[in-house]
Amino acid sequence: MNREMEEKLKDVCKRVVKEVDALIAYKRKKTEPREVLTVIRSEDEVDSISLSPLSVNNPAKLLMELLKTEKKVAVVAKGCDAKAIRQLIIEGKIDRDRVYIIGVSCPGVVDYRKFIKKIDDLSDVERVELIDDKIVVNGKDEIPFSEVIFENCLYCSNPTPVIYDELIGEPREGRVDFSDIDEFERMDREKRWEYWAKEFERCIRCHACRNSCPLCYCTECIVDPTNLAISPMTPAEEKATYPKILGKTISISDNVLYHLVRVLHHAGRCAGCGECERACPMGIPLRKLERKLEKVVIEEFGYDVTKEEIPFLSRLEVMR
Repeated sequence: MNREMEEKLKDVCKRVVKEVDALIAYKRKKTEPREVLTVIRSEDEVDSISLSPLSVNNPAKLLMELLKTEKKVAVVAKGCDAKAIRQLIIEGKIDRDRVYIIGVSCPGVVDYRKFIKKIDDLSDVERVELIDDKIVVNGKDEIPFSEVIFENCLYCSNPTPVIYDELIGEPREGRVDFSDIDEFERMDREKRWEYWAKEFERCIRCHACRNSCPLCYCTECIVDPTNLAISPMTPAEEKATYPKILGKTISISDNVLYHLVRVLHHAGRCAGCGECERACPMGIPLRKLERKLEKVVIEEFGYDVTKEEIPFLSRLEVMR
C-alpha cells in the first residue's frame, strides 16, 4: 500500500461518501504513526483518510454497530476484513444491500510492535509506504518488509477481498499454507502441552481477544461468567440455571478452557484477520490456535477456505 493507492482510494471515497450516510476508513493518529478506524460523513473529511501498511484493524465490528443507526454505510476493507463482513452477512448480522464495500488488494500489513522497535523517534514519522519489498519511512528510510510484517499475513488465503463493490489495486493470489502448523504437530505431545501451558500461564483473561474479534458478537458470553445478565433482582432459581463453564480464577486450566471454547466457536467462521492476537497485551500466539482449527476444518470437511464460509445453521447440520 503506497501513495498511489491512497490517492485512488481518496478519489473513490469523495464520490462514494455523497451516496451513503457514513464511510468507515483509516486515519492516522496525531501523536504517532499508528492508524485508527474513523467514520467519515462529508467530502471535506476525505483528505484525512490514510492507507498504508499500518492500516491494520478490521472494520467489520464497527460496521455492524454503525448499521444500527445508519441506513447505508461504505467501508474500506482488506481481504480479511471482507471475509468477516461476508460472514456477518451470512449470519444475518449485516444487510448486504445497506453496505458499499471499497475493497483493497492487500500485500500484508505491519506488526506495530515490531515496527516501533525499528524507529528511533515515532514523532518524526510522517509517512509509511510499502514499495516493492521495503517499508519506506518518510520517503527515505527503508526497512525490509520481512522484518516487520504481521506474521499472520504470511499465510493469507485472501489478500484480495472475497466480496466488494469496487477494488483498489490489482488482484492478488492467496495461499493455503499450514507449514507452521505441520511443524508444530510434529512435536511430541508433551512438548506441545509444555508450549501451550507456558503461553496460557501468561493469559490475564482481559477478554481483549474476544472483544476485538469481529465475529464475537454475543451479548452474553458463555466463557465469561461476569458477562452473564445477572442483577441483584435475578432470582436464585434463574442464577442456578446459568451455565458455569469455568471459574473466575486466572489459572492454566481455566485459561485453556476459555481459549479452546472461544476458538471452537470460530470453526469455519474465522476471518483470519488476527485482531485477537494483535489485541492481546501478553503477546500470546492466538492465531496458531485458530489456524490449527482451520486446518482441521479443511481436512475433515473438505471446504475451500479461500472461497467458502460455513453458515451457522449448516455447521449445526454437519455436526449432527
